[in-house]
Amino acid sequence: MGRPRKYDEEFRQTALERMKGCQDVTGLALELGISRCQLYRFQREALGLKPKPKPEAWLKEKTDERQRRRIAELERLMARQALELDFQDTRLYRV
Repeated sequence: MGRPRKYDEEFRQTALERMKGCQDVTGLALELGISRCQLYRFQREALGLKPKPKPEAWLKEKTDERQRRRIAELERLMARQALELDFQDTRLYRV
């Protein structure tokens, strides 16, 4: 994934003006060729709001969750390989 595209000030202002009277922000975003989130980012920046930093606990929780999912995935892979080895061993003894 590359760097985000830079939008000139005229594009941003036009998008914000259209967004004010818009009933379907998703449709407007599709029409402009940008994401809905990008429109709301333009809006926050125009109002001088900065995104809230994510709390450390939340980041740690997400990291832990990713690690648990990865461990579970590796455990499933290990179990599948163990079954395959057992199957191969039983085939060798039957011949």
